[in-house]
Amino acid sequence: MVILKMSRKKNLIVILIWMQVLLMLFVSTVYGGLGVKGATIEADVAPGEHFSQDIIVYLTETNSSVDILADVMGYGQPSQGGSFEIPPEDDRSNYTARPFLTVTPASFRLEPGQEQTLTVQGDIPSDVGAGGRYAIVNIHTKPIGNGTVGISLAINIPVRLGIVGTERIMTGEIEDISLEKPVSPIRQNATLEFKNTGNYHYQVKMDATMSNEEGTVLATVSQPVSYSPVLPTSARIIDFSFLPDKALVPGNYNIHASVTLEDGTPLASKEITFKV
Repeated sequence: MVILKMSRKKNLIVILIWMQVLLMLFVSTVYGGLGVKGATIEADVAPGEHFSQDIIVYLTETNSSVDILADVMGYGQPSQGGSFEIPPEDDRSNYTARPFLTVTPASFRLEPGQEQTLTVQGDIPSDVGAGGRYAIVNIHTKPIGNGTVGISLAINIPVRLGIVGTERIMTGEIEDISLEKPVSPIRQNATLEFKNTGNYHYQVKMDATMSNEEGTVLATVSQPVSYSPVLPTSARIIDFSFLPDKALVPGNYNIHASVTLEDGTPLASKEITFKV
């Protein structure tokens, strides 16, 4: 995730809408001249094992030198997907990896065209538990600018660790399906709220049908595999719309939605009825 921040005296305030791009392990991401190679850390680890992985931070040739700080933070997740950092004092997740991970060096200076290798490492606790453990490596520049307002660039690197030799529970439930009001006979806009009730992250896809009282399917919709996984205890909002061939006549209708894993394994399903 790439974030633009402002510093007003001692506080950093997010002033620009965050933007998340799904990036594989060895893909490079660049924003404002600040770049990272290894934009996602995903690995299997064993209890008692020492974990270590390098990432590379760099500046393009066109930028002036900057001072950079690196921290391990909690892994937050918006309902639309993606990630954001959670300060240590607010990181209360049972699935956090933050307490046993460090990143070094924690501060450094980069010149244009220069690279710096950072090492994310830690000893996996012997009693770490089952499923997955999660953290964010937050890399950000010191605020640049004069006066009380300065600009800081930041890149968040998700860390997703699977604990080997433990049960990975991938379950979930659809907490709600709601239809936009007033209900349109031409286009029906719906929102589904899904929650990961397991102990491991996964990506999801959704399929839904709309039928009349006789059970005749009038419209179908499919949402492709999510661009970011759903973390344990996190919720995901999925918006979708039905566009039947003909406008709905007055009567009762049914929506059936199902959420599955990427390979089609069922996770949850739910039905609602509505009236036009």
